[in-house]
Amino acid sequence: MNKIGNKIEIALFVVLVVLALGVAFWWKPAADPGDSIAEPSATETSTPEAAPDINAVGMVENKSIYDEDDPLSVVCFYVTVQRGDAGSNTDHSFAEVNSAVRFVEDSHVANDIFARAIVQVGDASGPQPGMLGYDATASNATIRVRGNSSSVRPQKSYKLDLDDEAGLWRGQSNIALNKHNFDATRLRNKLYFDLLRPVEDISSLRTQFVRLYIKDETAGETTFTDYGLFTQAEVPSKKYLANHGLDSEGYLYKAISFNFEMSDALKNFDDPAFDLAAFDQVLSCKGRQDNQKLIDLVNLIADRSVDINEIVGDCIDRDNYLTWLAYNILMGNNDTTVQNFYLYSPLNSPKWFFIPWDGDNCLHWQEDAVEGLTGNYGSWEHGVANYWGVLLHQRFLKNEANRAELAARVDELYQTINGETVNALAQQYDTVVRPYALAMPDFYYLGNTPEERDAILAGLGDQVELAYRQFYESLHELMPFFMYPPVKEDQSVRFWWEDAYDFDNQPITYRLRVASTPDFAAPVVDVSGLDSTQYLVPADQLPAGTWYYEVTATTRDGRTAPAMNKIQVNDVYYPGVDRAEVTG
Repeated sequence: MNKIGNKIEIALFVVLVVLALGVAFWWKPAADPGDSIAEPSATETSTPEAAPDINAVGMVENKSIYDEDDPLSVVCFYVTVQRGDAGSNTDHSFAEVNSAVRFVEDSHVANDIFARAIVQVGDASGPQPGMLGYDATASNATIRVRGNSSSVRPQKSYKLDLDDEAGLWRGQSNIALNKHNFDATRLRNKLYFDLLRPVEDISSLRTQFVRLYIKDETAGETTFTDYGLFTQAEVPSKKYLANHGLDSEGYLYKAISFNFEMSDALKNFDDPAFDLAAFDQVLSCKGRQDNQKLIDLVNLIADRSVDINEIVGDCIDRDNYLTWLAYNILMGNNDTTVQNFYLYSPLNSPKWFFIPWDGDNCLHWQEDAVEGLTGNYGSWEHGVANYWGVLLHQRFLKNEANRAELAARVDELYQTINGETVNALAQQYDTVVRPYALAMPDFYYLGNTPEERDAILAGLGDQVELAYRQFYESLHELMPFFMYPPVKEDQSVRFWWEDAYDFDNQPITYRLRVASTPDFAAPVVDVSGLDSTQYLVPADQLPAGTWYYEVTATTRDGRTAPAMNKIQVNDVYYPGVDRAEVTG
């Protein structure tokens, strides 16, 4: 068996041995009535251990939740789509459900279209007795498209929301079925969460390979159609918290576009100015509907007079935070700055915890190179630099001791999550995934040749090693910064930006370029050696129209950093560039 399999077997063996020794230690045969039973001595009397203070309790997940999972199994879902009624907003066809686009101009939009559905679970031969929905003849759930950018792809991901009377599937009522259109391997999301399961100080999600069959009765279909392979990922909810041994009465938010800073949308539910639609563009409340605790945290992070190590310790659990950062860095899951995580806080605890969400973008660089997408990413999108644009992370990482502690946590995880172990687990999962990925209907939409997919799969371990090296390189890099929108002032246009930051504290200068095209083929402004974070351009140099600008920071020893701004023009990304409309 491969190395990771050996480790799992060894761990299980050790647990069994410890349990056996424990039983041998405390179990004794019943005493014979004739035997004398001596009084215990003072030294044999033990005092019950006091319960820990709630402030000292970290993320203690009930890891036994994963015991019954079979990571190499495939479960079959049979979904019959039906029209509902206008009163419940489910009077839609399956075609209308699939038409919902939830991602416009690189931003999430609320555009959910629902239909009713009969959800049944079974095997390749059909729904099975004793499994969810076997005897169902009427709809027991709703169905909608899920995901953001994936919603514009031909193959959709779906969310099934079971009715209360339908029962639960493995303790879950919200079932997310993910197609992973942007992952040629179709297994990275499962890999991401399964590797996280044994890690302490953090919780993971249960995952399951699923083969989905759909019968669209809204289009007159009478038989099920094979929609191929999906990955079911557990959705953090109140039920999730209870199932994982956490506080189901606590606070739980899904980050939509949340940078831990105050905004007009971040108000409490009882505030007369609260706008739920605006709030849902930042966070989605999945737990207790009271935002004051989160607002207090955000205000605390913004208060520079408060030591960040008081915040990350008293208000944000330090071990959980370090583990979350270290794991995402090591797995190259860089799309975790303002989204793809949940925030959880037990009701009576002062602490907040990170729960990971969505790992199908991890270990992605080789696939990007194969598909010609490397240019979509900025040079800062790795290691600690990737998190520099979020105030919480920036304040924490400016502290040298904190960076050293993060490095220690990365090294600790790297002992069991590295190129060798990742490759071994990926190869195991591919024995399940490959027959589906290279067969219809998934093969038609794979987007890669079988040879390209094989190369990407074989290189997953290399991506872990690359992420590990890039993390250590980032500890010596110049940190990036944001450019602000230019401001028209009398007879000039003021370009301005944040300070770059150097861990080595070297002097920094800046170069500003402005051009009519985003490739800066013919810049009208090109000035370097600036020691200020602003520059005035005479207005007559910038006639009315669209202008593109970029700023590059440079240290005395030649290290450079671009801005973290990024735009898309004609389907081409330009990292480090922004645009402005100049009016006459």
